[in-house]
Amino acid sequence: VNPTLHNSYGFNISLLASQGYFVFLPDIVYRVGQPGFSASECVIAATSSVCDLYPVDRSRIGLIGHSFGGYEANFTVTQTDIFRCAVSGAGISDYMSSYFSEDKNFTNVSYWRFESDQRRMGYPFFENKEGYLLNSPVFHARNIKTPLLQFTGEQDTQVTPAQSFELYLALRRLNKENILLVYPKEGHILLQRGNQEDLTRKIIDWFGCYLMDNPKSEWMYPQ
Repeated sequence: VNPTLHNSYGFNISLLASQGYFVFLPDIVYRVGQPGFSASECVIAATSSVCDLYPVDRSRIGLIGHSFGGYEANFTVTQTDIFRCAVSGAGISDYMSSYFSEDKNFTNVSYWRFESDQRRMGYPFFENKEGYLLNSPVFHARNIKTPLLQFTGEQDTQVTPAQSFELYLALRRLNKENILLVYPKEGHILLQRGNQEDLTRKIIDWFGCYLMDNPKSEWMYPQ
């Protein structure tokens, strides 16, 4: 993939590599009923192995994910502080409220995504309420020490923007460092080239500030 600022979720491996970053995509082995813990355990273990094998500065590691990867990023930073900053796009923060949400893409309810699809709970909410709670990043929000940048499309019908707002408001209430970018007239991924460029630049700014000690950009200060 050629380096470009026009990326539908702000992530471009060759662009980041050209700026001096080591980019690693870990594999995740899932346990049904424990998607959050599966992701965090695999990501943490894989990151540690990379640091053992390659000249990666353990104090300057970032994390990024989008969609289900956004959920995984949200959950992972509730379980560890090894990441100096993180970025999450269109990620679930609350498995319970998402389970009971409308799935507009399929004119259905989201039950099936949790019981038999990617969200990997494997059973209905009422059979293990605690499991849904424990795999919800917002439930563990108090543990987050990692500065988190979230983004969502205002018209996202795949993962409702309310999921990003829930975690944003929880972290704001807890006085945690957190910024949420909301893109009007955009869905699950960004299609407008101006928005793609804006998001990519902001992700570069975020990583640059926390991983390379660049000064904060103006947009990073709360209004």
